[in-house]
Amino acid sequence: MTPQPTVTDPHLPALHATAPGLYRHYKGGWYEVVATARCSETLQGMTLYRPLYGAGLTDGALWVRPAAMFHETGLFGGKVQPRFMRHDPAQLLLADLPTAQALIAHLRSLAERQGGIVLDQALRVPPPEPTTCCGRGCNGCVWEGFYAALQHWRTDALAFLQPNEVPSPAC
Repeated sequence: MTPQPTVTDPHLPALHATAPGLYRHYKGGWYEVVATARCSETLQGMTLYRPLYGAGLTDGALWVRPAAMFHETGLFGGKVQPRFMRHDPAQLLLADLPTAQALIAHLRSLAERQGGIVLDQALRVPPPEPTTCCGRGCNGCVWEGFYAALQHWRTDALAFLQPNEVPSPAC
């Protein structure tokens, strides 16, 4: 039996890691990249991620795909673009429900991974999704209020998740 190469083995192929974070697929779905791992059989890098839509919002199922495919740029949807595009949670335009749901799920997951923190208990729950919209595009629509409140929740959540900076000693 041939021993498996170790992590420091110079004969291993380079592992091109996918940065953890929030990504959007060119078809519009939101995903959270958790980590990059090496396949024990092929030694290729695999991106570990979870969908942030549909059942993925509640079941927490994790998926893998070759990291090279995750980073691929090609002709998708009739134009040359990346398969997945990374997005900064602080800069997301909050104007549609799938984006809002993905942001909330990502920040909750980030808190859990950073220290087992339940963000809804440590901070407060995000605003509830509106249920009373008439669909006529009224000024002051309940959706406008929802996205404004979500913006405040996001700001507070991101500030809470920032590592506490240790003040430098006075000279």
